[in-house]
Amino acid sequence: MNELPAVARDLAGGDAIEPVWHNELGGVTFKLSGGEGVRYLKWQRYSGLSSIHRSHVNLKAEADRLSWAGQFISVPEVLQVGDDDEAAWLLTTGIQALPAVHPRWQAEPETAVRAIASGLRQLHNTLPVDECPFQGSWAEAEGVDLPEPEKLVVCHGDPCVPNTLVHTDGGFAAHVDLGQLGVADRWADLAIATYSISWQINFGRSYDDLFFATYGVEPDEERIAFYRNLWDAS
Repeated sequence: MNELPAVARDLAGGDAIEPVWHNELGGVTFKLSGGEGVRYLKWQRYSGLSSIHRSHVNLKAEADRLSWAGQFISVPEVLQVGDDDEAAWLLTTGIQALPAVHPRWQAEPETAVRAIASGLRQLHNTLPVDECPFQGSWAEAEGVDLPEPEKLVVCHGDPCVPNTLVHTDGGFAAHVDLGQLGVADRWADLAIATYSISWQINFGRSYDDLFFATYGVEPDEERIAFYRNLWDAS
């Protein structure tokens, strides 16, 4: 986008503003850095989006999920969420770590894969299913017969490589982009995390053996294929 949203200027104050991510639906994530430390601002234009696409980038829903999950695991803290007739925005704290897709970790893919697997295992083992007020979203497509869940957990919902942050020592640091978080079969996460690792934009090859050994589960090939096909279709 060429024009900086007014809310970005207002929330930045005198801090530097740097766009660091664009999504496919016209949203931009800005890094705000300066006297207030590092913060991240998600800005999403809603005009022209279908109801389905809008649900995929619902920043109020993401703020609710971050606030709930942050009681139990490491995620960015919500500082402000708001909207107007044109767009919505979500301001969060920064976390001192690098996304697993960063060139540092692309040069050390096995370290990144272990961090991604460890982070998902921690999320699945820690977030309380019985207390979670959110249901999984993309993996519950209307008219699709889902396989019987192998194990219900609170899923990340979008466990692609950039959404894991990694400490400088290579350990798991935090999860980001939790707008699709909710209760679902853990294979909805495991299938897509491993799928994303193999994409050319990330590591360009499969690390399934290392991922599943680190997570601590034998691959369920039928569920993996099902959820990857469902992801592609959605």
